[in-house]
Amino acid sequence: MKRFYITTPIYYVNARPHIGSAYTTVACDVLSRWHRMNGEDVFFLTGTDEHGEKVFKTAQQAGISPIEICNQNSARFEKSWDTLKISYNNFIRTTDIKHKQAVEAILNKLKAKDLIYLGEYKGLYCVPCERYYSVKELKKGKCPFHNKKPIALSENCYFLKISSFQDKLIKLIKKKDFLIEPIERRNEVLGFLTSNKLEDLAISREKVEWGIKIPWDNSHVVYVWIDALINYLSGIGWSGNFKKWPKYWPANIQLIGKDILRFHAVIWPAILLAINAPFPKKLYAHGFFTVNGQKMSKSLGNVIDPEKLATIFDTDALRWLLLGVFPFGQDGDISMSGFYDKYNNDLCNGIGNLLRRVTTLATKNNKKFIHPARVNSLFKQKINKTWKEYEENMNKLKFERVIKNINDFVGFLDKYIDKQKPWQVSIENKEYTKIIYNLLEGIRHLSWMICPFMPDKSNDIFESLGLLKEKGKTIKQGQTLFKNDFKKINKGKILFPKL
Repeated sequence: MKRFYITTPIYYVNARPHIGSAYTTVACDVLSRWHRMNGEDVFFLTGTDEHGEKVFKTAQQAGISPIEICNQNSARFEKSWDTLKISYNNFIRTTDIKHKQAVEAILNKLKAKDLIYLGEYKGLYCVPCERYYSVKELKKGKCPFHNKKPIALSENCYFLKISSFQDKLIKLIKKKDFLIEPIERRNEVLGFLTSNKLEDLAISREKVEWGIKIPWDNSHVVYVWIDALINYLSGIGWSGNFKKWPKYWPANIQLIGKDILRFHAVIWPAILLAINAPFPKKLYAHGFFTVNGQKMSKSLGNVIDPEKLATIFDTDALRWLLLGVFPFGQDGDISMSGFYDKYNNDLCNGIGNLLRRVTTLATKNNKKFIHPARVNSLFKQKINKTWKEYEENMNKLKFERVIKNINDFVGFLDKYIDKQKPWQVSIENKEYTKIIYNLLEGIRHLSWMICPFMPDKSNDIFESLGLLKEKGKTIKQGQTLFKNDFKKINKGKILFPKL
């Protein structure tokens, strides 16, 4: 059985789930469900990054221990992902003992290969980011993500000789042995590596109390970003065997936001080179989105809680809206008015209205619709063409195009109804049976198509068609044409009430 391993970045436990983290996680979930539908052995990893100075200070202010604050905040992410129907295989926390063992094993390996040394670091440190910035990386002297001036720090720390991997990384990326997508992100990484001398990386903090301690020097803790990156191995059960990598490694896709591209496209592959581990097959960095034209931030009060949105639009509908508003991989803008418009156009007036029209016609006389001896060639061509485009776009992570493929297919079925005018055909006429059968078969395929995005609504449609057994099939079995009989059709509930 073919394996498929996909990861989100692990989310910083000191933050709350928001629409940005939901965007990445829903995208991973859609891909995971799609590959499971293809009969693949899928492992989907997500989780929380729980160490660092900010967590410690937050716990101090709350009068509780760091692990207690981590337990509370990590539970928020798990709750949000449950609301969004995220089908992960493991929710890793970097406070897990197996993760600690993996981090220590890699540090000891790097030390044994003489790739770590003790030195002094002087630099500009952004506490919210928990990372150092060069002067060139700042915007008008401030952190580009938090718009705050970093603090000047000078401390002893351990360094990783990342500079020794610069040429190798450039060659790997140019040859696409380490594949970075979309092309803009690949060019960004290559531009950085070819125009800057890669400096050795500070990988420990001496004055931070909450973190994984350096194995040979407990006065230092591991820099939180080094710690966090190793979750991609520890999260699938690896704890230190450098001769045998886990069943699912390397990852097929590591999906991230472009704000953390450099960690994943430079630091992470350098570590993998150092320990002779295989590279992820693809690193995909999606874009940012603004809210009503403004950057999302606490100070502007426009940070959107995905759980609140799910109560407005329904969870399945929200998953659809998130991935359909603009091209995945690019920057875009979201707005509540845009969500309402897309909900009513795509879902209420589109899929929902189509299902209601067809099931109303099909239940007029409690008829059974048995698959015909002769296949409708128009339907066959349209369904095959839609699936071909759907699969191509899904495999390229072009989610908004997949949604467009589905909407186009809904439009095709609506036009077929308007052209055939089944309400003018006698129920006893064989032509009526053929028309309704074609529509029911089209809706069956539609239910398969929406399944990765809207799993519950897909189930509801199969139930309306009397075909709950469909859920036990693979996508190839589901794509068969004109082989099903429809015997127990019911109108069911209104899938998408108008908002």
